[in-house]
Amino acid sequence: MAEDTLAFVFPAFIADYRDDPSGNMPEFRQIFLDYLGVAASVADPALLSFHAVSNPFLEDELRNQYLTYIYGCSCAETLRRSGIIPSVIAGYSMGIYAALYFSGSVSFETGLLFITTAYEAIRASLPNKHYGMCGVIGLSDKDIRELAGRNNLDLMIVNRNNDYSFILAGNSFHINVFLLKAREEGALHARSLGVTIPYHTNLLSEAARELSKTVYTADVRSPKIPVISVLRQDSIGDAERARTEVVKNIFNPFNWLETQQQIFNSGIHIFTECGPSLALKKNSKFIPGTGKFVSWDSLVSDDARFAST
Repeated sequence: MAEDTLAFVFPAFIADYRDDPSGNMPEFRQIFLDYLGVAASVADPALLSFHAVSNPFLEDELRNQYLTYIYGCSCAETLRRSGIIPSVIAGYSMGIYAALYFSGSVSFETGLLFITTAYEAIRASLPNKHYGMCGVIGLSDKDIRELAGRNNLDLMIVNRNNDYSFILAGNSFHINVFLLKAREEGALHARSLGVTIPYHTNLLSEAARELSKTVYTADVRSPKIPVISVLRQDSIGDAERARTEVVKNIFNPFNWLETQQQIFNSGIHIFTECGPSLALKKNSKFIPGTGKFVSWDSLVSDDARFAST
């Protein structure tokens, strides 16, 4: 039965496993191992060596994407088997792949294919170039643009988490200068995201064209559960739109603040993050009037399933 006030949201990358609740969830573990086996057979055999403590692949960008996808799919499937089905879904950045899989729009294997193809196309289009991404909290949009302008920094705001929390991408040297200047400016928090790809910028437009060749020949269906676009904040209602979202997602900025607000305004007031960390929950603390987050494991294990965590 669908929970008519619940949204599943899927993160882009795993930052850490410190808050991972899955160790107490035997149902999740078997589902995760099944998905991991499929991913190892069709994408990367090294995934079989994964262990959340000793070998988390946190520093390997492609394998981190694979594992974030696998974890998100496993989490959502665990909830589905417990009868927890959301009214809407959203994928934060590269979380789009898990969102489309859980919605029934693509197969698990097709999601892996999109991740692999996008990554390889990006690497081929940006040879021997140095890029990065960073997050900053405590500066406004205007503050960031003025700071970048004063220091001749070629950077792009690629996501707004809230009015004082942003993600930027661009040249890695410019990222490093920005982080230094942002701290001097009084930013509460400014750090590199540890990636070397400038996601959501037009630097990836060539890679998007290559990705489209795979996406537009793949088996993609209309979502069975509404997926909210982080690019336009509307519902991805059919297969053609799902394909367009996958391609445009890698080279266009998105707005997580407006996405959460749109979901909340539609009557969905409870969110659960289908991942091992609490990054999206932490973002939501600074967004007034957009509902509350609950831990995904509490939906399975807690009789009062919507108790806040």
